[in-house]
Amino acid sequence: MFTNMTGCTIYEKTVLNRSPTYVRHVTGHIYWQPSEGQAGGKDREAQDEAYVCIPAASTDYLPKPDDKIYKGIVRDEQPPQGSHTIMKVKDLRYGSPKVQHIELTVR
Repeated sequence: MFTNMTGCTIYEKTVLNRSPTYVRHVTGHIYWQPSEGQAGGKDREAQDEAYVCIPAASTDYLPKPDDKIYKGIVRDEQPPQGSHTIMKVKDLRYGSPKVQHIELTVR
């Protein structure tokens, strides 16, 4: 599977005492493809998104919507500035082990 980055940091969102907290997960090699959105009018903001493909062998954690993801590996326990929010998750960990992966849409 083609990758273009050495990894990323995923922050699993949990709730502790009614307050959001995060559990840090680090992945191995990933593919990250940014895309710039276009605004559809004066009152709308551009929706910049990215497609992220994580080979199944690169992680043992299945991300979920509302988790945070940071492009690159960082040691911060809380999501740093510039983190993206995971919007969609597709679990494609079936079939040939060489092509099993997880697809994310992040914003």
